[in-house]
Amino acid sequence: MRSKRLLSVILIIVCIGICFACAKEKPTTKENTTEKQDKEKKEDTDEIINIDEEKLPYTEEEIFDQLFDINNFIQINLDIPKEELAKIQEDYEEYAEMGSKSPIYRKADLEIIIKTETDERTYLIEDVGVRMKGNTSRTDFYNEEDGQYNLIHFKIDFQETFDNEDYYDEPIDWSKDEDGRKERKDRTFATLENIELRWNKCDDSTYIREYMAYEFYREMGLLAQHSNLASTDVTGVHQGVFMIYEPIDKVFIEKYVDEKDQGGDLYKAGWTWNGADLTNKSSVGIEDEDVPEFYNYDLKTNKKTSDLEIMKNLIRRLGNSSISKEEIAEIVDMDYFVKYEAVSYFVGDPDDARNNYNNHYVYFLKSSGKAIFIPCDLDRTFGITKSYNPSGDAMVSISPYSKRAMGTGGEQQRNPLYIKTVCRGGYYVDEYTKALEAAFSAKTFTFKKFEEIYNIAKRNYSSKVIPSKEFYNAEGRNYAFSLERSEGINTDRGNASVEEYLRLKKEYFLGYLEEQK
Repeated sequence: MRSKRLLSVILIIVCIGICFACAKEKPTTKENTTEKQDKEKKEDTDEIINIDEEKLPYTEEEIFDQLFDINNFIQINLDIPKEELAKIQEDYEEYAEMGSKSPIYRKADLEIIIKTETDERTYLIEDVGVRMKGNTSRTDFYNEEDGQYNLIHFKIDFQETFDNEDYYDEPIDWSKDEDGRKERKDRTFATLENIELRWNKCDDSTYIREYMAYEFYREMGLLAQHSNLASTDVTGVHQGVFMIYEPIDKVFIEKYVDEKDQGGDLYKAGWTWNGADLTNKSSVGIEDEDVPEFYNYDLKTNKKTSDLEIMKNLIRRLGNSSISKEEIAEIVDMDYFVKYEAVSYFVGDPDDARNNYNNHYVYFLKSSGKAIFIPCDLDRTFGITKSYNPSGDAMVSISPYSKRAMGTGGEQQRNPLYIKTVCRGGYYVDEYTKALEAAFSAKTFTFKKFEEIYNIAKRNYSSKVIPSKEFYNAEGRNYAFSLERSEGINTDRGNASVEEYLRLKKEYFLGYLEEQK
């Protein structure tokens, strides 16, 4: 009997020990399962996703929204082999010698890291094409001894096939892989065929003036490209905080224009020997960097089918000194144009369509043939005056109805569209005034909204602004986010503060309206 009791005690002790050990382990509850899933998800997000080989975790439209969401952190790693960097430098020298700019893309691999509140994804795009981007910003930038010694803008093409025998010593032979070539020609990332990447050349210490300008246009219902900041490394060299841009191209038009108006001619407007001023001196054509041939209005779509006549007709009809208000409305979407010009007035870019006959696109709506205007290269807005302050006061005291082109030093306005519509005495002054009043009340045109977005950008990128080496064309930068740093509005040594610009621009506009009563 004693032995049976002893055996029972031992069994009870063993059971108690087993239960105690079980109690120390975490029970398999719903909460624990969630933690495990979160851990697996985090491990999964650390993987590099090759977009050519693996299924994307989101749709391309969702990735686009993430890429251009200012709340997210974006990292760009552009890996250009040294031999390809040397070729980009050689391309620059060769085309600069002939007064042109190289169209040749060189090979690189691209990583785009998007960090949202919920996850972090790294997308790898192999064998992208990369070339120098810009007009006046182009410069020598690389040699074998110093590596990259100047900062440059880049255009990155996801669809380059590297098979042009005129450009490449060893062009890729796709003859045995036609399907592969077609896949490459159709390749997109985040719905885009290419992206643009530019450094902070105008030394904007807020880093977001251009971003806010595009937001302003869109708030008013106008077409404008998306942009965002990105911490940028090129071949292992950290180059600071750049800006990425959605390109204005066929994809852009198909994304934002009504279906009935898609398929029209799109022209990029800018300088050749003179500005894109819609006068009979303005040239129209398809640029060819190899000749070279450049035009004030460079056709970007329908290159094989367009006869260029719709652009030439716009110039021709606007050149008629007796053109009526109704006739202008037949060739230009004037409801759109007065809003476009109202926002342009308030962002204060001296290098735009009105003030320097530059930096815009003209698109012709397919259903009506009417022209609309799309801004671009807005790196001199909201008080950017570094090295270029033609009005002498950051454009704050210019009349919205001025008959002068302030970006040219105040010469008489040449563009007949402006003269006949929104300048003093124009047909559309009343409609333009209403558009100005609406734009004046926009949320984007407030320092409160600007500061809100600035603080988001600063939180994401303030630790990323200093490059890992010195660049000659960026000497003198203090590489710090700041709303305060300013040389005032009356100098071109630095930039006016955004708060000062907005205050003075608003004060002048309200005072001007009061004077007109």
